[in-house]
Amino acid sequence: MSQEELAHRAHVNRNYVGMLEREEFAASVDILEKLATALGVDPIEFLRDES
Repeated sequence: MSQEELAHRAHVNRNYVGMLEREEFAASVDILEKLATALGVDPIEFLRDES
């Protein structure tokens, strides 16, 4: 999925999605919820430690 598509689905600015991807900003809980909904996952998935 492109940044543009994710941004559209999550109702956030595409540039903001890019900045999150480049770790220029930290996402708020509200943004995490919007992104999770757009991706069809539970927001807790962003916080799981995969190591």
